[in-house]
Amino acid sequence: MKKRIITLLLATSLLLCSCSKNADSPDVLSDTRSEIVSSSEETEQSKAENSNTASATEATVSETVITSTTYKPEETPATEDSSVATSVPKPAETTIATPKPETTTSATPKPETTKTTATSKPATTTETNKPATTSSATTTIKPVEIPEGADMSELTPEQRYYVYGIDKEKQEAYYNKISNIKLPIIHISTENKQKITSLENYVNCLVDVFNCDDEYKLEAECAGIRVRGNSTAFYGDVNQILRNQVPYRIKFDKKTNMMGLNDGAKCKSWVLLKSQWNVVPDYMAFELAKQIMDGEYYSSDCTFAYVYVNKVFKGLYLLCEQNQINKNRVNLPEHEEGYTGTDIGYFLELDNYASDNPYWFTMDYCNEILTDLNGTTKKLVPAEYTIKNDIYSQEQVDFISKYLSNVFKIMVQAIKYGKYYTFDENYNLIDASKIYDNAYDTINAVVDIKSVVNMYILYEICHDNDCGEGSFYMAVDFSGKSSFDRLTFTAPWDFNWAYSDASTGKYYAGAFNDMSFVSQYGDRTNPWFVLLISTDWFTGLVKEKWTEMNSENKINSVIKLCSSTIKTYWDEFTVEKFNSYPQSAESLVKWVKERVNWLNTQWLN
Repeated sequence: MKKRIITLLLATSLLLCSCSKNADSPDVLSDTRSEIVSSSEETEQSKAENSNTASATEATVSETVITSTTYKPEETPATEDSSVATSVPKPAETTIATPKPETTTSATPKPETTKTTATSKPATTTETNKPATTSSATTTIKPVEIPEGADMSELTPEQRYYVYGIDKEKQEAYYNKISNIKLPIIHISTENKQKITSLENYVNCLVDVFNCDDEYKLEAECAGIRVRGNSTAFYGDVNQILRNQVPYRIKFDKKTNMMGLNDGAKCKSWVLLKSQWNVVPDYMAFELAKQIMDGEYYSSDCTFAYVYVNKVFKGLYLLCEQNQINKNRVNLPEHEEGYTGTDIGYFLELDNYASDNPYWFTMDYCNEILTDLNGTTKKLVPAEYTIKNDIYSQEQVDFISKYLSNVFKIMVQAIKYGKYYTFDENYNLIDASKIYDNAYDTINAVVDIKSVVNMYILYEICHDNDCGEGSFYMAVDFSGKSSFDRLTFTAPWDFNWAYSDASTGKYYAGAFNDMSFVSQYGDRTNPWFVLLISTDWFTGLVKEKWTEMNSENKINSVIKLCSSTIKTYWDEFTVEKFNSYPQSAESLVKWVKERVNWLNTQWLN
């Protein structure tokens, strides 16, 4: 009996010691942990996550993120009207994957999404896709009732958090803690804390937007997120993506506005732009485009924001719009799925990554030899164009390829040879000498010249090295249901390789690339600009537009706005100290100011 009492006393003592240790555990006391896990899992995964985060930025919030390495994300369609994550995800022990869409040479059908039903338990994070076993290190989340079979769209924010294994009160407390800055904050919570590493596959997520006016706040909005970009995304290299900051594309389940951009227009797709060197170049270009195009042609709206993913600080980003067909963006009509006729709208991109896309073609620019406004004579280099809208037949690809080549031929013949052509009802070239007697009228019948003037001015200011080979957009519609009745230059994009070389004394967009540049990067000359700016009448239109904007102080107002923005958010820009954002941003504004002053000497009437 005495021996049993001693044994019981020893067991009680050990139990009390164990409880004391748990009470003193930093996992219990600290509110910067996103989740409490077993000590062995915590040690290994925290080290890996902290290593990746440290190289991405020096200003990470002290937050350890534990991610699942076993969950396979559902694939989601990439079209604007399709859903990304329409249903409540199941816990990590059950994975439902949406089948990949089948591709053919003539058409790409839209994939169907797979619905899953609601679960009454939050998703768990384990290494084996099995439910976590109960222990003293298990996260406790206040139970929330989830309607059986409900879609995520039918749930409240609190219910959505619960499905994702997030305690709403703790999430809000964390948000309050980091809301000590002037910029809005965008926080992404991925399902099962998956890493975002793919350029193709979306990861289901919840999007929160806060630290802004109440009307712009978003709480637990369902979406998908993936990496986007080319060079800025390290061409899809997962190891580089994990070690660095990269741009993202967000795709909401339902049309949603972000931060009041584009006058509050609701769209599914939004972009978080990020380059390793600066995010101000795109901001400057978009603000310039807004003034130059004056709302008549589409250009992305934008605003700065801090971005967090699963409570890990990712950096300073530029929130902007996705270049796409949408009534609030490039307002081309969307034709019926599976329609194979050529009488549709086409959204085109001059694209040096065209071969990565399903539908593209090469333009040889009639193999012409042109002389630019600097007196340099060269043969034009062929380039590839991507069709950005849905295509369902080879006939559609062949049609738009032939059409674009013939538009350029009409321009060359009118400007260089004084011969005038136009299209018949089947879009074949016919003699138009009895209709037109000058190049302007001939070209304006097939090209929206005003849109070209606007784009030329923008790209001549910014000196974007990509303007002749990548991220350069145009649109045309053959359905008769939109304003794009002629080839229209629109949707300026991608200015992270701009504002370089001398700011004065030289034309860039309207001239051939220097041979020193060509030998290193290839010929990225824009033939459309070179051809048109060589004429007196196009130059006259540029000068007229420039003089009008100068009288209204439009360009200088953008310079002042950018300068003021940098000063307002100086501390927020400084968070990424290794990039010297404020100083480089000030240098960029100075470069643009000098550039504009020089163009004043050339274009003011």
